[in-house]
Amino acid sequence: MSPAETFRLCIKGVRHRLLRSMLTLAVVVLAVAFFMFLLAESMFQRATAQGVLAETKHERLSQHRLTRFLSPATEAVAVRRLADAWKAQDVDQLDEFAAVVELPREQIDSLAAESLREVEYAAWLAGIPAGKRTVLIHKTSGRDAFAFIIADLDGFRSRLKPMVDIKVPDGLEAFEGFLSRLPSHQQATAAFTAAWNAKVEKAAAALVAAKAGSDQSDADWIIDAPEEATERWRAELVALGFDFDSDALVLMRQQLRATRECADVHRTLNSREIREAWMREYRENTPSTAEQKIPKLTEARAVKLFEGIYDADLLKRVAEKTLYEQKLMKLERRLALAMASEGGFLGLDGRQVFLLAISFMVCMVGIANAMLMSITERFREIATMKCLGATDSYILMQFMMEAGMQGFFGGLLGVVIGFVIATTRGFMAMGSHLAVYWPWGDLAICSVVSLLAGVLLAMLASIQPSWSASRMAPMEAMRVE
Repeated sequence: MSPAETFRLCIKGVRHRLLRSMLTLAVVVLAVAFFMFLLAESMFQRATAQGVLAETKHERLSQHRLTRFLSPATEAVAVRRLADAWKAQDVDQLDEFAAVVELPREQIDSLAAESLREVEYAAWLAGIPAGKRTVLIHKTSGRDAFAFIIADLDGFRSRLKPMVDIKVPDGLEAFEGFLSRLPSHQQATAAFTAAWNAKVEKAAAALVAAKAGSDQSDADWIIDAPEEATERWRAELVALGFDFDSDALVLMRQQLRATRECADVHRTLNSREIREAWMREYRENTPSTAEQKIPKLTEARAVKLFEGIYDADLLKRVAEKTLYEQKLMKLERRLALAMASEGGFLGLDGRQVFLLAISFMVCMVGIANAMLMSITERFREIATMKCLGATDSYILMQFMMEAGMQGFFGGLLGVVIGFVIATTRGFMAMGSHLAVYWPWGDLAICSVVSLLAGVLLAMLASIQPSWSASRMAPMEAMRVE
């Protein structure tokens, strides 16, 4: 028989034993739905976490720039900045480092790569369970821990050897290589930090000179100063090597102004006069906090309370900015694990992979049992087909095709169910941000992988029953009741 005729025969077999087929289908649907749910939820969290991280970074960009320009950095902060820039492959940031400290870009790249290794090894040591960490490095941490290990490297090796559950990132040999380079790396980071802070002092002096005669804070001067004055200050920073173009200055002034507006409105909301007027207007028995008042700032009653103090547009801007920042903070806390995760197998962590493996094993047992019962009911059919000339390979192909067909349709239904559940839960947890950062490509990959997993699961579980059926002698099959 041709493959097409065999396929039609499989469909007739499924329809004839619909209840047994539905049992196999249900097991595949449950397994694939669980798999698709885990994959889709992981992709939703990762995509939204990356988007929220980018939004948060943009919201805090001006404050970070001011800190970088005007505040001296400790060596630990310098190492962290270098590591973050190298990990993100932030070319602009690395170019700025090279320009400010006046070192070749290749040297900055090497320093940043080594800084990332330092941060990762420090995090690894900090993540070791407390008891074992005390045995290995006592109560030291960070560079003190590295110095402790270097002073007694043989002792560290002997203490680490029986701790088979503790894996050194990239292996012990790579870690020892890092330790051998650490003294020169520390000297390089110290020189980098000193050169960076020297330029920061000049940048701070340039700002002091620019705002000479003004008693405003740095942020207030940047907001209120004439455009020509702030542009001259920006040009001085650029001459020192800092990455600070005109668009960045415009954004800084906008963000600092918005921050000042929010701070002013919050102070006014906490003033005694406004608190009492608010309680009378809204008939509150106990005074509400400023955070509780913010969502109501766009209401006509609230606008009336601030008449002569703030206009309606300003109150609207403050309410929108505050609510937006609160939403970002909630999402940051909710997605903290996804932001910190490096991504494991298909984006799943170890616990999820373990649960998935257990569920697949249980499903394979269920499918194998259902197929075995289905084949047992068809012994006479198998014997008849063999008497008519069907070969062992044809019988095996028929049952495997039948299993693959059930796996495909069960997988298709499971993908839809898992996707719907993950999407519903995602929108409940992340709201509109999920739609903004919808991971189309990742979801397509997840759907294909889940569907293939369903087909593979059904076919693997059917190998042994199908093989047994194909090897039966006709007379032996005919004797079975």
